[in-house]
Amino acid sequence: MPAITPSEPLSFVQALHLEKLPAADERYMSTFPALSYDYAPGKPLSVNRSYGGHAFAQAIWAASLGIRDSGLRIHEANGYWTVAGYANRPFIYEVKTLSITRSFALREVIARQPTTPSDECPFPKSDGDKELGPVAFALTCSFKQRESGPAYWLKFDANKYGDLLQKDPSSYPQDVYLKGPNGAGIIRLADFPSIDVRTPDLQEHGIQNLGTSHRRLHVYRATEALDLDPNLVAALHAYVSDRAGLSVLLHAFGATDLGISGSLSHKMLFHVSPEEMAVNTKGWFTQEMSSSRGGEGRGVVDSRIFSPSGELVATTIQDALFRQPRAKLA
Repeated sequence: MPAITPSEPLSFVQALHLEKLPAADERYMSTFPALSYDYAPGKPLSVNRSYGGHAFAQAIWAASLGIRDSGLRIHEANGYWTVAGYANRPFIYEVKTLSITRSFALREVIARQPTTPSDECPFPKSDGDKELGPVAFALTCSFKQRESGPAYWLKFDANKYGDLLQKDPSSYPQDVYLKGPNGAGIIRLADFPSIDVRTPDLQEHGIQNLGTSHRRLHVYRATEALDLDPNLVAALHAYVSDRAGLSVLLHAFGATDLGISGSLSHKMLFHVSPEEMAVNTKGWFTQEMSSSRGGEGRGVVDSRIFSPSGELVATTIQDALFRQPRAKLA
């Protein structure tokens, strides 16, 4: 009988919780399943592909655990998906230090999964002794010492969206529907743990630009009070940053479906210390997404994340597999 997901929705801390495995300096195992297309509390664990942002965020968290007492904060993360991850088994993260000084550290994380599904949820530590498949995800990330000094940035220009962002964001859709893998039906994206993500419909407000002028917006906040380690705060933003990014390519280039698609790489640069991008139940962060290029079976997704006060706090660039031979890409 397949393992069953927890009957109650997980918190963000639970979703990213890691168990340290024995007989290794820095080897961790995820405790709960990553989100999948059909993830639902109390239902059998899915064999579908898991949400890529989960591995991205959890690998950042894993990389930070061995240097928690150093005071170093996440600075940049570069992730690469090599094979599809699955939600019915844990991720095993192996971490090593490439370089470290008092003010800067460079770390590497390799994530793999057992070749067989788990029979229990939460995943038992014994899953860490199973035969592992190939590398599913790899991350290099840097951490640096927090510094003070003047800051300069271009404030988010909400006026270009008219009154769209002047309204209460909670009035915008929470549910997101996309075509399933390989065009198989319509799927609803699973809710994020402890995070309320809304997607304003730009077309309803007369904003229908295509090509490189196309924009997609996500606004998000916490659904409960969160007391998080600073590097886990950054991991939360990384978790959100991968949400439905591939749909930008559909609208930017006029394709009808994504065909064979998936993230190849995801780079995230944090411009401020995580203490300055804490997420709460009041202020809404805004992620503005676009694409500057599509072609040769790939598409790039650019995004900028702004704090509730309009400060640019993170920038991402994602390269995605986008094999749509009938679509005319620019």
